[in-house]
Order: sequence, then structure tokens, then C-alpha cells
Amino acid sequence: MRIYLFLIQIAIVTGFFFSCQSKNVVYDEPSFPKEKSVTAHLLTDTALISYPYGMCVDDRNIYILSLMEDQWVQAYDKQTGAFVGSGVKRGQGPGEVVVGISFSFDQEEGLFHVFDQSQMKLLSYRFDQDKQTFVFVKDKSFSGDKKVVRKAWPLRDGAYLIDGQLGQDTTGLRRFQIYFGADVSAGYNCFPVSDADKYPAFTMASVSLSPDKQKLAVGTLFGGILEQFRLDGGIEPSSVRYFYPIEAEFSGGVLRPTGETVYGFSSLYATDQLLYGVLVGGKDPNQFNTICTFDWKGQEVAKYQADCLVFALGSCVTEPGRLYAIAFSQEKGFYLVYFDLK
Repeated sequence: MRIYLFLIQIAIVTGFFFSCQSKNVVYDEPSFPKEKSVTAHLLTDTALISYPYGMCVDDRNIYILSLMEDQWVQAYDKQTGAFVGSGVKRGQGPGEVVVGISFSFDQEEGLFHVFDQSQMKLLSYRFDQDKQTFVFVKDKSFSGDKKVVRKAWPLRDGAYLIDGQLGQDTTGLRRFQIYFGADVSAGYNCFPVSDADKYPAFTMASVSLSPDKQKLAVGTLFGGILEQFRLDGGIEPSSVRYFYPIEAEFSGGVLRPTGETVYGFSSLYATDQLLYGVLVGGKDPNQFNTICTFDWKGQEVAKYQADCLVFALGSCVTEPGRLYAIAFSQEKGFYLVYFDLK
């Protein structure tokens, strides 16, 4: 099983975009002031994970967005790895999800959010520890405008961050928008490259929102371009780092690698203090075992060489220095581990 095939053979919707690239861009591999090897500590290798679309961590559990036995989310005790419960039924009824494509957790409200790409709806749940299941709380539909919404995240004061297009402006698709009430209050329509043939690489990049909902990061899988944004006054770019150029071919709605493709970020995970990324940094897409950290000015902080392949990352604010992960191997499939980075 080659995991990268799931990552790169994805249909992409394109439209009219604009480049915001500086004229003189120099690509330079990242250089980290701190480098060390880290050991993965096994939590469980019997987790029911078919293909994970996201993970979240709270004070007690690890939660995985992965369809198993018609349930979209599974919970595991983060101390023992034991299965705790599951929920979020597959379907089109109230509180049900057809295609769960992204997963986030609001620490302040204690809510889990699943974006259903099929229904273009963001659904929110609480986890009932006693009943060992998820309780549906509310949803927000974005299907009324008949536009394309790839993902959505709740912001503060009833606003939403949209990866895609909403509103009545049809002069060009937007990368990101802030949706408040029934209006688009802010948008960002630029790409950090000048070649329009490279734009599709950004529609399938890793995207992560910080827990305080004030910072956003985007990292490309094809090539290695890392963007950071501030969301406290709209959608404002704060840094762009060019590590590896984008080399890929787009045809038939699918982005495909070439012999010159260098792979960048296979996963991102944002905290309020740091940005964590799984950085391939080479031509073999199956070598996703390097965890990198950046500050929110886009500067390199540390690089950790893991002794396993790392598919997704998560952490809890009450455990500084501990990082949870979905790991992968040919023998075990997907399994749960943690790293102590101190």
C-alpha cells in the first residue's frame, strides 16, 4: 500500500486566480538550528483506522476521523490507547455525515467539527464520555450559494473561515474567505507563484488553523511552499517561505508528479505558539518521517527525525512537549503513537 497515492490523486476544481509572488523568488531548503532523533512510543496498533482524514486531542482522548462500520469518528484513551467509543453516523439525516473531509476541535467550547464535503455542511458535536458516543449539537450549511466549498472552520463571534468560494462575486474563485452572517466579510485570492499552471497544487495543500483562531498556515505537498496568515483583521499574509519549487502536471482534473517533483508538507498541525509539519523534502513521497517546527514568523525552530512514518499530528495544551501522531507501516497499517519532544 502506497499512502502517497491517496494524497496526490485528487480531482481539483480550478478557476481564475491571481499571483502575489514577488518578482525575485529564491528557493532555499530549510535550515533548522536544532535537530534531533525522536522515538515513537506505541499507544495501540489495533486501532480501527481505515484511512484517517484528521485527528484531534483533548484532555482525555485521541479522536480520529476515519469511516469504520458506518461511524465517522473513533475515540481512544490517550494514556492507554484503549478504544473508548465512536459516533457520527454516515448518512444524510440530521447530524449525519456523507463524506467527512476535515476535523477540528474547539478547546474553549468543547466542540468537535466535521466538514461534510458532499453536503457542504459543517457539523458540530460533543463527546459524551459516559455514553461513549458523540452528541450532535448544530450544523452550518454552505450549499445555498451553489458555490464550491472544500473545507470550513468556525472562527470567533459566529464567523467561518472558508477554503473555497462563497458569495455572488463570480469574477474569480477565491482561496480563502471569511463568512459572517450571510455575507463574505473578507477574502484572499492570491497565490505565491506566478505560473498559473502551479495553482492547483495549493487547492490540495495542507491547511491548519491555530486554536486561538487567529493564525492560519498552508503548506504544499508538491514542492515546498509554506504560507502563514493573520486572521484578526481579515485574511492577511504574514510570511511566505520558498523551500522547493512546484514541479507537477495538471490534466484531466488530477495533479500528477513528474520525475522532478520534490515533495514538501504531507501534514500540518498548528498550535498558538508553533506550527508543526511533516516535511518530506525529497523525491520519495513515502519518506514522511521528519517532523519540523516553525514559529509564526515562518522561521525554522527544530527538526525531529522520527523512527516511524508520521501521517498526522495532534497535541493537547495541557501537555507541552508531547506530540500525538497517527503513524503508518506496511505491517501494522495505521496506528497511534506519541513523541516527547522536550
